[in-house]
Amino acid sequence: MLCERRELAKTTWQAGAIELRACHVLFGCVDSFSERNQLEQFSRRFLLPYIDIGMDVHEVGNEFVIGGQVALSTPGEHCLWCMGILDRQSIADEVRRYGAAGGRPQVVWPNGILASTAVGLFVQLVAAWHEHPISTAYLEYDGNSHTVKPSNRLAALAGRRCSHFHPADRGDAFFGVRRGLAPFVH
Repeated sequence: MLCERRELAKTTWQAGAIELRACHVLFGCVDSFSERNQLEQFSRRFLLPYIDIGMDVHEVGNEFVIGGQVALSTPGEHCLWCMGILDRQSIADEVRRYGAAGGRPQVVWPNGILASTAVGLFVQLVAAWHEHPISTAYLEYDGNSHTVKPSNRLAALAGRRCSHFHPADRGDAFFGVRRGLAPFVH
């Protein structure tokens, strides 16, 4: 679903929660861990595959290191918490530092690479253009070597279930009943 209402594109994702429930896949391109957490919780609640894009630049000595990831989280599969993208310490540190960092410029080419990689995951998810279906993915981007590769973290999770989201918590509890009312009221 594309943003059909112009004002939806200029506001928070929460303001468009009703419209987002009608999507088939949700892309998250937010700058905070807490927003990622909220988007993943929302996507799990409404059984939506969630493709998360994240990137950051760190100063290491006299150089800058660019890194990022693209992750696919689907209900019933590993989540961003399992993958180590989200953790309590990162969210707590972010809350403690809120507003202290000022403006944070982003870099165009890494965001372009990550966005293109996310589109590739989306195409594989909805079109299954080759024989290996995809239900979860974690791809790491190294902006200094210009490489995208699968993360080793998913191999470490093989055979284990996600412990962060209970199957009973999935699905729209209000499907067909007073559509547009709780839990999201305009």
